[in-house]
Amino acid sequence: MKIAVVSGFIPSPPIFGGAIDVWERIKGLTSLGHEVDLVVTEKVNPTQKQIDEIALHTRHFFFTRRKNQLQQLFSNLPLQFLSRKGLASIDINQTYDLVILESEFCWAITLNKSISYKNIVVRVHNIESHYFKMLGKSSNSLRQKIYYKLETSKIKHLSALVFEKADKLWFISKDDLSAVNLLNKSVFMPFPINDEIVVPTEKTGNNVVFMGSLFMQNNTFGLDWYLKNIHPLLITEIPDYHFYIVGSLKEENQEIQEKYSHLPHVTFVLNAPCLKQYYQLAKVFVNPMFHGSGVKVKSVNALINGVPLVSTSVGAEGIGLTHDMYFHADELFDFKNQILSVINNQQKAIEKTLKAQEYLKRNNYLDVLKTELNAFS
Repeated sequence: MKIAVVSGFIPSPPIFGGAIDVWERIKGLTSLGHEVDLVVTEKVNPTQKQIDEIALHTRHFFFTRRKNQLQQLFSNLPLQFLSRKGLASIDINQTYDLVILESEFCWAITLNKSISYKNIVVRVHNIESHYFKMLGKSSNSLRQKIYYKLETSKIKHLSALVFEKADKLWFISKDDLSAVNLLNKSVFMPFPINDEIVVPTEKTGNNVVFMGSLFMQNNTFGLDWYLKNIHPLLITEIPDYHFYIVGSLKEENQEIQEKYSHLPHVTFVLNAPCLKQYYQLAKVFVNPMFHGSGVKVKSVNALINGVPLVSTSVGAEGIGLTHDMYFHADELFDFKNQILSVINNQQKAIEKTLKAQEYLKRNNYLDVLKTELNAFS
């Protein structure tokens, strides 16, 4: 099949959850023998290194600049859609068996007269209206809170329109799939796992690791909660405790870098080219998120890299994990005590992590992807 993947961001290098999902699924599509084109709209032009990497896994790469304009805020359509309207005019001149939209915000590609296609799928990364509502809750800025509130209602209308017109909806989250009343065209498409799963082992050193994109308010909200409430307790209770913040930023942000660079018992790592070494030293992976939607890819990646997960309900939602697969906690002292449980009983932590890995193996995305693509053939 000839397939176009249309994304509102450059997925390589995959430095945040959505990018990882898109990039690994592109690899899966090509591994199945399909021809894949990537169409991207983004605020920043791709580097030559990005273009070269994308060329290794795609047939063609098309790019148009994403443009935010003040007047877009006063439209009935969401800014997230309007800023990507360049997709409607980019010169592509291709015919596709399938177009995969990485969210409803890329719907403008359907207005493009230079392409034709047989079927269109929306990859549902989040219930976007709920996600933006949660971003508003995480923000400390009144201006941002107003923006997210206005955008939420506009997104809700756009999502309903796009979901109705799409041929299929591929949900990354089981919970989100259940919340949308379109079961006849919806399927659970798990987060793509292409790498080998790492068997968990006992480790020395009491290292706790957080990974996440620091340009998202819901991540920094949860991280700040941990640093304020959990981190000081662990410093006093755990010998040689150390916390690693392994974060990513799309662009320079001096405020974020200063905020996390000089904290006691903390190592701050930004845009690490390889995450393996941090998984290897981690005895515990924490996901203290309280606001969000969809699947938190950081939680899945921790488990497939053999690291026991301590997470809030939000941090583990949508994956399908049960409480015997990770250490669940939504309250301050519960969260601290679950970290202590992992450190003090590594064998129990390994057993839980192995159960999670078995579940993830059973729900492999390639099996679902093959079935879905065969239905379009």
